[in-house]
Amino acid sequence: MEYIVGVDIGGTFTDCVTMDELGTVTVGKSLSTPEDYSVGALNAVRNAAESLGLADETELLALTRLFFHACTIGDNALITGSGAVTGLITTKGFADTLRIMRGRFTDGVPESEIFHLATLDKPVPMVPRRLIEELDERVDYKGAVLVRLDPAQVEKAVAELESQGVEALAVSLLWSVANDSHERAVADIVSKRHPNVFLSLSSEVAPYLGEYERTATTVFNACIGPRISTYVKRLGGRLREHGLDGGPLIMQSYGGVLGVDATARNAIGTIESGPAAGVAGSAWLGSLMDLPDILATDMGGTTFKVSVIRDGAIEMDYKPVLLRHQIYSTKIWVESIGAGGGSIAWTDPQTGLLKVGPEGAGAQPGPACYGLGGAEPTVSDADLVLGYLNPDYFLGGRMSLDAERARRAVEEKVAEPLGLSVEAAAAGIFRIINAHMSDLIRRATVERGYDPRDFTLFAFGGAGPVHAARYAAELGIRQVVVPLTASVHSATGLVSSDIVYQYGKSDRLLVPADRERVNRNFHELAGRARADLAAAGFGGDGVRIERSLDMRYRYQVHELNVAMPVGDAPLSEQELDGVYERFDELYERTYGRGSGYREAGKEIMNFRLTATGALDKPRLQRYPLSSNDAGGALKGSRKVFFEEFGESREAPVYGFEPLHPGNEIAGPAIIETPVTTIVVNPGDRAVMDEYRNVRLLIGH
Repeated sequence: MEYIVGVDIGGTFTDCVTMDELGTVTVGKSLSTPEDYSVGALNAVRNAAESLGLADETELLALTRLFFHACTIGDNALITGSGAVTGLITTKGFADTLRIMRGRFTDGVPESEIFHLATLDKPVPMVPRRLIEELDERVDYKGAVLVRLDPAQVEKAVAELESQGVEALAVSLLWSVANDSHERAVADIVSKRHPNVFLSLSSEVAPYLGEYERTATTVFNACIGPRISTYVKRLGGRLREHGLDGGPLIMQSYGGVLGVDATARNAIGTIESGPAAGVAGSAWLGSLMDLPDILATDMGGTTFKVSVIRDGAIEMDYKPVLLRHQIYSTKIWVESIGAGGGSIAWTDPQTGLLKVGPEGAGAQPGPACYGLGGAEPTVSDADLVLGYLNPDYFLGGRMSLDAERARRAVEEKVAEPLGLSVEAAAAGIFRIINAHMSDLIRRATVERGYDPRDFTLFAFGGAGPVHAARYAAELGIRQVVVPLTASVHSATGLVSSDIVYQYGKSDRLLVPADRERVNRNFHELAGRARADLAAAGFGGDGVRIERSLDMRYRYQVHELNVAMPVGDAPLSEQELDGVYERFDELYERTYGRGSGYREAGKEIMNFRLTATGALDKPRLQRYPLSSNDAGGALKGSRKVFFEEFGESREAPVYGFEPLHPGNEIAGPAIIETPVTTIVVNPGDRAVMDEYRNVRLLIGH
């Protein structure tokens, strides 16, 4: 038996999912090990091996055909400021590009702070002025060299930066998008004379117009590059030592995977790759279930995230904001707030009102019920008080929760100050956190022209299935899908991934554009893509080429990405005209009917190409449907609070493992799985489908 393995490293837990040749899924889980994340990764693989009846991780890895991985190394390095000491080389006169930004500096600022603009300042520059060197070189917007690069000046600049402890070097020269010869010349000098310095070129990392965004992206890539490179190479070595034949494939934030070397060069692509994997897994599962329109919601211990899948296509973000800087690094569009199982409940000293989040208890000390020293009441504590969680079956019984500590925390910090019973206080916490999550979904849908009632909601993350039916009902959503591997869904997304490379080029063209020039640009990108995929072992029918254009109305700043016919065959005039029409339709769908201004004319800003090498993977196993009687899965009952009753009542509790596809459960009820808990509210029904997902039918 051969296996495909996916391992996702989170802040608290490391998740593992395996899939065998028949499409059978097995789950493993372990605590993350920040001192060396590869240890936690192997521990999670070992746990999955034990569930499969194998001796250890070495036996499982010896039988593994593909190993996928998502990590938080880059995210943590940026958040904690522990990235590499980074220097910047730029064109003379442009050393302050990162400080100037775009004038608007509210990107990434919480709404509560935006209202106090007078107290805001721009973020601290990612590279201090003393670590920025300027070169007397100049290329114009057409790519013509106006001032030639002086190799001696380059050597002096690099030597000066290295003498100040620079470990990584970002090179972002003016108009390198039109002619990258000077950046390549700098790279040649650095690689020959300073081989230990990690190098990041803007013409490779972010080949798009916009010197600030391009420079910021290049600097971020340089900052985390050494850490990512060291980690993925160390992980690859340890996996081989334990029997893996081949290297790990690393998840990228746009939803595909790359090999170790490609990941080391494009480290910025690993930022938020874990959440991206969860969304990719939702799209994959949705395609199997014939559900093209999905709201993917992920509620973990710290945050709540939502993404949109429309007509089977994942919505992308081409200019995401990272630490208040807008960058050029394509990622799956994800909106998040500080709302998770560890979100702390508190009373506002000025208003006396109950608040929940955004501060959280983290993994240490964690919620009070963890018994690790936490004393603040959290959402998880409220869930336990309300009876939703089984204190003896958390993580499938591998961890016990302290119900008395949870109750005491809610009582002392919320119930007594507000003059409420403990249950009423916990119910208030539950309602408030659900309102926060439904508000975020409204922003992700209604404010972007979508009706949430047209979507199926996928609920994953360890805490999501406890709350999903409530925040779905608030939005009028009629169906919630809790995936088989809900709390390890990002790892599930990994095993469904393919090799994906992304390419881009800026070339501003007025519409109607010169068709030969359009085709020439795409031909250049497709040539690079096919060469890279051929080196990775893909060719012919195993390669899928997708092209798109970033377009805008003239004299505007908002660009929209418009998809084009699949493949890399030359485009006809009729096909290009169809793209222009789709832009007008997409603009009005995005910004409202009548918002388009065709009389202004249109222009093409960027060319994008995505090349996919399809990996040979088994389909997820389907099981035959049986009767709707779920009586064989009944474990017992316990008192659970449901707002419809206003009090705690006995509710049946079902085990997940004994359930069979086709079984139905009428609410109120609780379903306990080894990885999460599913709450079925009064008036709702739960049905296990042929993939062993649990579908919650709201109001049925």
